[in-house]
Amino acid sequence: MRKLEVNKDKSLAFLLGIIYGYRTAHIGLEIKDLTEFDKKNHINDRVYYLNRKSNTVSSEELEEPTHICAIREEKQSGKVLIFIYKRR
Repeated sequence: MRKLEVNKDKSLAFLLGIIYGYRTAHIGLEIKDLTEFDKKNHINDRVYYLNRKSNTVSSEELEEPTHICAIREEKQSGKVLIFIYKRR
């Protein structure tokens, strides 16, 4: 196991923080192509837009995101679904 240096990469630090924050929950992870993202599928989810080129993470829509992360908490089952949309 090696230490990850994430000080200069906000996107990577954000994703690792999400995983660490939900470390005790049952997590489902889906990775999809960026072109498949549809806001209608994530109306009740928390959606974050990431741009690794400009080192930006925002809950507001970005002009050219490199990744989109949507987090869905299912309270009844205690499960957390994380959707990551990225270019393939």
